[in-house]
Amino acid sequence: MGAQTDAAYDGRAGVPVTMAPTRNNGDQEQAEPLEVKDWGWSQQPACVPLSRKVFRKWLAKVEATHYEEDATLCFMEILTNAIRVPSPTGLTNTRWMLFEDKLRVEVRDWSEKAPYLSYADDDAESGRGLILVHLLADKWGYEHSSFLHPEGEGWVPGKTVWFELHK
Repeated sequence: MGAQTDAAYDGRAGVPVTMAPTRNNGDQEQAEPLEVKDWGWSQQPACVPLSRKVFRKWLAKVEATHYEEDATLCFMEILTNAIRVPSPTGLTNTRWMLFEDKLRVEVRDWSEKAPYLSYADDDAESGRGLILVHLLADKWGYEHSSFLHPEGEGWVPGKTVWFELHK
């Protein structure tokens, strides 16, 4: 599954940043995560409160509660967007990675459509999620990906939306 970073956003600077694919050129070793947790979530809105609780418990278990408030809000926003995209497995897959100097959260979905910032009307009930991620995360972005269809129907396009919070 060769993923490429299509766009990333530096939340502190508030400007989009175009990024090249990350490559290990042999000169620098990429840091290995200290902890990794993969979860598949049912594509039902009712999974969101449960995922919030499980995510917070994981942060406590790995002694990363200093990320809890911002990370939980960002995770809920991108998970809520992803569960709206139908999946052939009925699941939305997530990966949480704790590094020495940052937390990275990834959420996969089966849509090629790039996430974008939108400005909701004052009375709109939705449309503010990625703005919150943009403001809270140190970096966020997405990677176009191809996923093997679970029923052997070949490769299916999709994406992984991610954010990072740094110490």
